[in-house]
Amino acid sequence: MSQYQQQFQQANTLLWQKDGSEPPDAEMMAFLAGDDVVLDRQLFLYDVEATKAHIGGLGRITVLTSDEVDSLRLCLDDLAQRYQRGEYILDVSFEDSHSAIEAFVTQQLGEVGQKFHTGRSRNDQVLVATRLYLKQQ
Repeated sequence: MSQYQQQFQQANTLLWQKDGSEPPDAEMMAFLAGDDVVLDRQLFLYDVEATKAHIGGLGRITVLTSDEVDSLRLCLDDLAQRYQRGEYILDVSFEDSHSAIEAFVTQQLGEVGQKFHTGRSRNDQVLVATRLYLKQQ
């Protein structure tokens, strides 16, 4: 487990987890997510690319400033490079690739990391990453 993932795991809450509630135990997470991480590893870089495109759209409609767009894109490029070099490993400590990406960006950039999914559902994230993957295949 990378140093980043160890730090994140200490403060990790699931996206759907409410304040004050206990996270599910390992058995429950295995039931909820199973081997999803295996597929997420295949789609991870496509999810990063789709996120970069979404950020561009948010910049065009001024939800994000041009400086925020630039810093987010650089951060995502850094994440993709780390992933390709094996320095960043997507594992079961993350609920899914979307959570992992958001956690990385938020840790690196602070509050702006919580803004870049504005107007984007998780279903949209899955669909776009899957389409990009299938298109390349």
